[in-house]
Amino acid sequence: MAIRELSPPRVAIDIDRLMEIADRAQSTLAKLRDDLLEPWPRKTPPSLTASRLAKLCKLDRAQINYLCTRGNKGEYPTGTLKGSSRSREFTLAEAQSFVRAVGTYKTRPPGAKGIVICVGNFKGGVGKTTNSVALAQGLTLHGHKVLLMDLDPQASTTTLMGYVPDAEVTEEMTVMPAVYGEQPDLSYACIPSYWEGLDIIPSSPALFGADYYLPNKQAADPQYEFWRVLDSAMGPIREKYDVIIIDTPPTLSYLAIGSFMATDGMIIPLPPETLDYASSTQFFRQFAELFKSLSEGRSVEKQFGFIKIVLSKVKPAAATTDVVKSWIQQTYPELLARSEVLESDLVMNASAEFKTIYDLHTYEGSMRTYNRAIDAFDSVVDEIENEVQNAWKLQLVKENSDGE
Repeated sequence: MAIRELSPPRVAIDIDRLMEIADRAQSTLAKLRDDLLEPWPRKTPPSLTASRLAKLCKLDRAQINYLCTRGNKGEYPTGTLKGSSRSREFTLAEAQSFVRAVGTYKTRPPGAKGIVICVGNFKGGVGKTTNSVALAQGLTLHGHKVLLMDLDPQASTTTLMGYVPDAEVTEEMTVMPAVYGEQPDLSYACIPSYWEGLDIIPSSPALFGADYYLPNKQAADPQYEFWRVLDSAMGPIREKYDVIIIDTPPTLSYLAIGSFMATDGMIIPLPPETLDYASSTQFFRQFAELFKSLSEGRSVEKQFGFIKIVLSKVKPAAATTDVVKSWIQQTYPELLARSEVLESDLVMNASAEFKTIYDLHTYEGSMRTYNRAIDAFDSVVDEIENEVQNAWKLQLVKENSDGE
């Protein structure tokens, strides 16, 4: 019997080798992003056609053209005429100004503070980051001033907004100085992004430090309330921004708990898949038990202005989609949003280029596919817009009742 010659053992992977792999991965990501997003600044805002602007303003294209010409008394941006067809294009800033001038969407009422919205789910791959960024972009297209706060140490939202977290985001640029008590509020961390009307508080792996610092601080000082750290630091930014969108970690971390306590409303992206549905039941159990324990142990009171489950990555042709959607409807009838985000190659290809569908300047494919995808996101944004307006009303009612 012939003895098979054994192959030599592979070299074990030690710490130095792990560091080499990590360095290579970081440099490869940076190069890929630079190749996709050159020239600097790597990301630029899109232009909007008159047809797209008309949809946002809930007008038709002829009305947009009229307001740009004969009906214009200086209050509407006129855009730029393009090509032989003399069609109009508008910069992002012009489009936002036009929307505000038309008055399609109500502005923040006098005396009201910014509405904080968490986007959360404990399961990865549900579209949390894409929905966070797209929602923030979409609300600026309604004329709002928006802040996007990344609390996930994996920093996917920060990457999608055009940063390499390890290389370009220091701990001082994140929420951590406020967590450590080195800053009284979060205004120091708000920086402008490439997208007009949208500022960002970026993230980096430094945020993992919160899950060491906060429990140790709580253990050392029983009077300390780690769950109030972010809420206490919100003050000035609630005055500056109409809406604050928080992309939360996909775990029940200390920062996630802090963000839940600071939020007025919550959005939970949920694909209509069996495993995602099962995971959502665990999410709500842990979520509810967290607040019950805080209520019983610390007399913490918490109410949400709204919680919306948004079906994401919906595959209309899949045989199981309708079945799982019926389960979700039966389980969460009072929470399920009317709008849903469809899965499409267009959205996935945009993500592969560090973009959302709102980032796309042009689309070299079926306009029907493009319109279907962007209409789905627009519908979600419209639905959340209604919740924001209602949250402002509730806020003012509460303030008036407290003052009496």
